[in-house]
Amino acid sequence: MALIEWNDSLKLGVAVVDRQHERLIGIINRLYEATTEHRGADVISEILDELIIYTATHFSMEEKYFAECEYPDAEEHKREHDALIERVSAFASDFEKAPAGSRSALANELLQFLKIWWQYHMMETDSKFVALFNGRGLT
Repeated sequence: MALIEWNDSLKLGVAVVDRQHERLIGIINRLYEATTEHRGADVISEILDELIIYTATHFSMEEKYFAECEYPDAEEHKREHDALIERVSAFASDFEKAPAGSRSALANELLQFLKIWWQYHMMETDSKFVALFNGRGLT
């Protein structure tokens, strides 16, 4: 079972972005599965590390295209990126320090945040650059 089901309705129409979004959703879904299956903290921590690293990689790629395409909302968009990295990194730190009994609740809180953030950021914020990217040959 997945927290977020990847399907064609989630594609923005920029292939490189869509591929990376699909991979990010896969990582989020692995985190969801690890949490619901009560896997150990070490497994969840590994997935969190992967999420942080891959998210930073994805954001870096988007931001490179912002510069190349002269995206007018780049700074605001980048602030959203920075806020997510900061939030997930803080969560990962809190998770590591938390007593075993409270880790499940923390993980569920993060998953709900990620689901809402994902829907808002991808469907609202990311959709704003699609026409510009497509117009510059990114399809």
